[in-house]
Amino acid sequence: MSRILAVGTALPPFRLSQSDAKVLAGRLFGSRIKTLKRYLTVFDHAVVDQRFFCVAPEWFLSEHRIGETNETYLEWAKELACKATLLCLDRAGMKPEQVDRIIFVSSSGIATPSLDVDLILKLGLRTDVRRTPVFGLGCAGGASGVGLAATICRATNERILLVAVELNSLTFQRNDLTPKNLVATSLFGDGAAAILIGPAEGGAGKLEIVKSTSLLYPDTSPQMGLHFGDFGFELVFSERAPSIISELMPLALPPLLADDSIHLNQVKSLVFHPGGRRVLEVFERSLGRSSKDFFSSYETLRRHGNMSSATVLFVLDHVLEHEKQAPGSYGILAAFGPGFSAELSLLRWAEGEAAGLC
Repeated sequence: MSRILAVGTALPPFRLSQSDAKVLAGRLFGSRIKTLKRYLTVFDHAVVDQRFFCVAPEWFLSEHRIGETNETYLEWAKELACKATLLCLDRAGMKPEQVDRIIFVSSSGIATPSLDVDLILKLGLRTDVRRTPVFGLGCAGGASGVGLAATICRATNERILLVAVELNSLTFQRNDLTPKNLVATSLFGDGAAAILIGPAEGGAGKLEIVKSTSLLYPDTSPQMGLHFGDFGFELVFSERAPSIISELMPLALPPLLADDSIHLNQVKSLVFHPGGRRVLEVFERSLGRSSKDFFSSYETLRRHGNMSSATVLFVLDHVLEHEKQAPGSYGILAAFGPGFSAELSLLRWAEGEAAGLC
C-alpha cells in the first residue's frame, strides 16, 4: 500500500490582499470597461482574502514579451520547487538521494529540458532517478500526479516525489477585457507544493492511498484551459464550468468507491481542489455536505486563491495539520480540470501510533 509520507509547500514573496487586488484591477481596466464597477464585485464574492505572486503589483501595469515572461517563470518555478521539496523531505526525514522517481507537474510555463532536471542537480537527487514531467492538466494536475505516483509505488515500491508548480500571475493578459479575465484576476495566485509518496516503511505516513481513478467528460474540452496566443498563455474559462462539474461528479465518484463497498457517509476527509466559491458549492450539493466539511478547501482558497495544480496539495497539507481523523477513516482527494477531467484518489487514515509521524 502506498502512503503519503510528507507534504511541503512554498509561496513567492509578493503578497496582495484582495482589496488591493481590486484596486489594481480598477487601475488596469477602469478606462476601458464601461461596466467595470459591476464586474469588480467578483472580488468581493470570491472568498479570497489574499494571494501571493512571483512579480510585484507594478508588473501587471505594463506589457511583457513572451520570452521575458517565460524567463521569469523559469527563475521562480525553479526556486519554489526547491523550497517545497526541501520542506517535504525534511518533514519525511528523508535525504534527496533516497528519492527514486520524480513527477513534475506544471502548465503555466514552458521548459525544455523540464524543470525536474534543475531540481535533481540542485538538491542532489541521484542522477539515475526516474523522471516524469507532466504538462497540460491544469487544475487537475496535482490530483492526477497523486494517482500516478500511488500506482507506480504499488508496482515498484519506489519513493516518488511529486512536485507541482504554477505561476498563474504570468498568464495575465492586460489587454483582455472579457469578464472571464476579470474573474481570473480575482481568483488565481502562484504557489508550489511537493509530496513524497512511498511504501509504508516502519509505519511512516498518516494517509494511505487506496486507489485512484480518472474520468474524461466528452465534448467539454473547449470550456477550460490555456490557449497559447501572440502574447503568451491566455485563459480559457467558461461560465458553464460549475454546471459541468456538477454533471461530472455523480459519474466520477461511484467508480472510486464501488470496489471497496464504501458509502459516502464513511468519508470523513474531503481534500477537494477549491477552483472557486461556486465550484465548492457544487461539491457541497453533490455530496450533501456543508461548507464545514470543506474547511481546508475554503481555508486554502481564502489564504492563497486558486494556484491551479498545486492547490489540492496545499489543501492536503492543511488537512494533515488540522483535520486528523480516526484510523481507518476514509478521505477523497479530488480535482477537476481541462478536458473536462476528474482526478480522484481514495485515502484512508493509517492504523497505529507510528502513523502520526509525517
